[in-house]
Amino acid sequence: MAANGLFINNVKAQDSIYESGLMVYNCLRLSEQYKLDYIEINSEQRTIPLGYDFYFFNYHPGTMPWLDTGQLKKLPGLVLTMVLEILPGNPFVLCPPKHFDGYCVLDPTIRHKNTRVFAFPRPLESVSPVEPYVEKEIPVIGTFGFATKGKGFQHVVDAVNKEFSNAVIKINIPFGNFVPDSEAYSQFLAKLCKERAKEGVEVIVTHDYMSKEQLINWCSQNTLNCFLYDRNMPGLAATTDQAIVAGRPLSVAQNDTFRHILAYLPPYPQWNLQQSIDQSMLHVQRMREDWSPANFARRFEDMLRQLMPLHKMDTKQQGSFELPLWKNDLPQQVKKIFKKYKGVFSMRKLKQLRIFRRLFKYEELI
Repeated sequence: MAANGLFINNVKAQDSIYESGLMVYNCLRLSEQYKLDYIEINSEQRTIPLGYDFYFFNYHPGTMPWLDTGQLKKLPGLVLTMVLEILPGNPFVLCPPKHFDGYCVLDPTIRHKNTRVFAFPRPLESVSPVEPYVEKEIPVIGTFGFATKGKGFQHVVDAVNKEFSNAVIKINIPFGNFVPDSEAYSQFLAKLCKERAKEGVEVIVTHDYMSKEQLINWCSQNTLNCFLYDRNMPGLAATTDQAIVAGRPLSVAQNDTFRHILAYLPPYPQWNLQQSIDQSMLHVQRMREDWSPANFARRFEDMLRQLMPLHKMDTKQQGSFELPLWKNDLPQQVKKIFKKYKGVFSMRKLKQLRIFRRLFKYEELI
């Protein structure tokens, strides 16, 4: 008999955390070994139905700061979470290490001694057909992302200036619901990049919030998709997911946020932009195959096979469960801190913010 599960996402927002949750859900529902329902929650709408074998949360302290994760094991079933923000070898930077029965870590490079931690491939979309590439007279270099610090849009302009006499740089910087001063900072970045471009290099900046299909097709028309981040913060870059699905050449910086990519291709400037245009497509195709939605679903099947026998289930219990709120103002402090440091959530900042140790009672120092 197939297991029944409930996927629990935060309410819809122009935000990479919400979108990553949708990507994971769309991969997981491909399996025939379990059934998966879907619900969205916030602090005002936090009642979920019972009667499931497992409950899968898209938990993140930035979007669910109100949730008392320490009480989730009161749910009559396996309690799982996806983990989006990860440091190399450490999935518990922004996620409590004892509050969930299993951790679906969206980092294929993760290795951890905790047997409840499972490394997953990136949850790539399945878009068919992707728009076929139309050859361009001059190179078109594309890059995109929310307006957070460390995205390095200006570095892309510098790299294009260095290599090409004539080129077009397309930069899309959408406004984000959880990104402070999003519109003002987007406009600042647009102005910075346009002023930096030399004669012969045209910079086109847009602020469209595109669907995943639109974004993939946007990437599919670029000669090269290029991401030269210089940030130091938890998590893997999600922007490269759509670029990989598009199947076009790819260039990334030597940065921990791209460690999953660097397992497949050399970073910039080890390969310059022209070398990436000429040589990276086969590597991108390998990533598309290794991180297919079907492979993601199979990995989750493995996770359930290992964890479900270890936990007593009470799936006959019907009714509903009201997700618990924190009984103090600590979540609001977390939310304010997350908003304040969004984009510069470095380990230095995390060490300063001892609030996270108080909140999660970490086993490891951060």
